[in-house]
Parts: sequence; C-alpha cells; structure tokens
Amino acid sequence: MTAKKAITMADGLRMNAISEEQKYSWLYELEGQVAEVLETEIPENPFPEDTELLMPAPYENIYVYYLCAMIDYFQQELNLYANDMTMFNSLFAEAGAWWRRNNRPSSFKKDRWRVM
Repeated sequence: MTAKKAITMADGLRMNAISEEQKYSWLYELEGQVAEVLETEIPENPFPEDTELLMPAPYENIYVYYLCAMIDYFQQELNLYANDMTMFNSLFAEAGAWWRRNNRPSSFKKDRWRVM
C-alpha cells in the first residue's frame, strides 16, 4: 500500500479537514514503529505519495486504522477513536507475531520442539 492510498482510504471513511501534510506526518511516525518490528531501517525522509509502505499485505490496513484513529482523536470523536485504536492494536500485534514467526533465526526454528 502506498501512503497516498492509505490517506485516500482513511479520508473516504472519515470526513475531515486535516491537511495531507499532517496525515503524512502521522504515517511517518507509524512507519518508524513498523520498521522497528520488521527490524529494518526507518525511512529517512517522508515518503513521496507513490512509495510503498513497509507493512505488507494482509496487514497493510494498519495504516488506514491508524489514520482514522488520529483523525477521530483530533476531531474529539473519542468513541470512534477507541474503536479504531482497538482495531489498529489488534492488527499491529498480529502483524508483529506473523513477522516473528516467519523471520526467526534458523537455529531457533530447528530447536523449537526439542525437549530439555
């Protein structure tokens, strides 16, 4: 998913007057957290709109949930914010678990079922 697509999807779900610049800033903040989970470099400069974000499918919707949550928070829609953050946190945790399962060191995978 690109940053532009995430913003477009969030804007389709939440009417708002928040600038695109602010939404890109929120995405950049989240991208730092994603980079930490994926154990990769944090992008140095805010992305051009056609740059692919780091989180792959099927977990890429974290960006949309996060943007919706931030929009709701700043529009003081606190019930919607709470729901959005619940969805975001759940999907982000699933994505982290998926990444750890699929990117373990090979020695850990081999010894995983060894009885001590």
